[in-house]
Amino acid sequence: MGRSIPKPMISAMLLEKRGVALSYEEFMHVVLVCDKSVNSSWMALKSRLTSADEASFDAKYHLPTSHVLANQLSPRFVTDFYERCVNYQFDHGGEFLLEAMRRDQYGVGRLFLPRTVGYVGGETGNHGEWDHESLFFCYGSVPYSIVVFTSGDFSPGEMNWPVAALIGGLFRDCVAGAPSYTIAEEVRPPIRSF
Repeated sequence: MGRSIPKPMISAMLLEKRGVALSYEEFMHVVLVCDKSVNSSWMALKSRLTSADEASFDAKYHLPTSHVLANQLSPRFVTDFYERCVNYQFDHGGEFLLEAMRRDQYGVGRLFLPRTVGYVGGETGNHGEWDHESLFFCYGSVPYSIVVFTSGDFSPGEMNWPVAALIGGLFRDCVAGAPSYTIAEEVRPPIRSF
C-alpha cells in the first residue's frame, strides 16, 4: 500500500505528465491523497505513471534519484522536493500541490512551531517501522522543509505527537531561537570518530 509521504510526489509527477490537464477524477485523487492520504486514490494515480515518468521528473527538476513509485524515499529527496514546491519551481501545478498539502492528514507539527511561522503543510503518517513527519513552512521570508524518519515504534497512536514536538523543539532551539552569527565567528567542534 502507499505510504503518506510519497503521495504528493506521485501527484506532482502526474501533473507534470499531463501538463496540468487533469481529468476531474484525477484532480480529486490528487486532493484525496494529499489531504486524507487515501490509498485507493494513491493506486489510481500510480496506475497512470511509469518508471520512465519518474526518471524524467527527477532529471528535469534535479532531484536525487529515488523510487517514489516503490515507496522508497530518502529524507534528502523529500526535502529537495518540498524546496522546489515552496519556491514555485515546478512548471505544472505547483500552487495546487501547495494548497493540497496544506490540508495535510494530521498536521500536528504546526502546533509545536513558533507563531511566526507563516505557511505550513506537508505529509504525516505513522506506519510502524517508518513513523514520520514532514513539514514545509516559511519563517519570515525563508522557506524551510523538515523531514524526520524514525525506526521502530517511535510514537504509536493517531497523532504521532512526539515527532512533531521534536521538530518544533529543534526549530525553536536551533533556528528561531539561535543568535545570528557570521561564518567567521563560527567555532567548529573537533571532529570525533565513533
